[in-house]
Amino acid sequence: MKRIQEIQQNLERLAEMDEHLEQCEEWNVVAQEIVQKLSTIRKEVERSAAPTPLLLTPPGSCGSGSIYSDISSEMTNVYTEAVEAYDQQIYSRCVRLVEGANRESPVDMCLISLAHHSYAEMVNAASGSDDAMKFAKWWAEFLDSVEAGRGHSEKIELLDYEAVAYEKIVKLGGVADVEKLIEVVVRSYEMVTLLNRPYHILSLQKLFRLTNVLSSSEVDLESDAFSSAKTVVLTGIQNVLRDRKKFAQLGKFNEHNMKICDELLNQIFEFDIVKNDENSNSCRQFSMSPIPGLNDIVMRL
Repeated sequence: MKRIQEIQQNLERLAEMDEHLEQCEEWNVVAQEIVQKLSTIRKEVERSAAPTPLLLTPPGSCGSGSIYSDISSEMTNVYTEAVEAYDQQIYSRCVRLVEGANRESPVDMCLISLAHHSYAEMVNAASGSDDAMKFAKWWAEFLDSVEAGRGHSEKIELLDYEAVAYEKIVKLGGVADVEKLIEVVVRSYEMVTLLNRPYHILSLQKLFRLTNVLSSSEVDLESDAFSSAKTVVLTGIQNVLRDRKKFAQLGKFNEHNMKICDELLNQIFEFDIVKNDENSNSCRQFSMSPIPGLNDIVMRL
């Protein structure tokens, strides 16, 4: 509540200076970024506060009885048994162990990772497309069910896992889940930009992934989900170019990181949805000039 009061106080003071705000060059840009970040945080809080959806799990892991009476002392044993099952390629047992433990108490990311990779193996080894799709659906539902209440870094990792699951569902013919895939990748990008500046390797990696998903043949270019996500991409590019300019003006940069960032940005510009946007290409020509002192960075304009 203290932070909310601080925000309210600052907004009240800004409201009193409303007529002078337009004279501040950075006002609209900063205000837009703040609104976007607050909106992302609000959505994540609402999502965490929502009732946990019913998890549909494989028949073997649907038992309702308590498996462990002392979670704190048994969790180590669960991890050991899950690792053993994974190493022995008994992936369904690994999944059942993790899901059973999670019904008793939220499991850590090590166990979730084991279940995630086990589900991937189960999908790949399925005897037919129907079984593969069934396992892929359970996979995505499991990952969604363990997200609530976790910190930002863990949520980002889980969203990356979930994107992999939905990509598999889409490749198996689940075209109806394309919008869910887009939603997950957009959330991942927005959460990363809460923690990192736009011109950052992690932010650009997520922006690249989102642009790549939107460029896939399964996406309906007329859908609201595509249109909304495309706006996120194009706005993200504007933020990156603006931040790159500020970053260069500071005169303090890591040459290796900056080269990677520029390479990622160039790759993003090669996607048709960006290449065909007149505004983005215009900004690219003016903003992607080589940075003085970085002789090794030659931008491909």
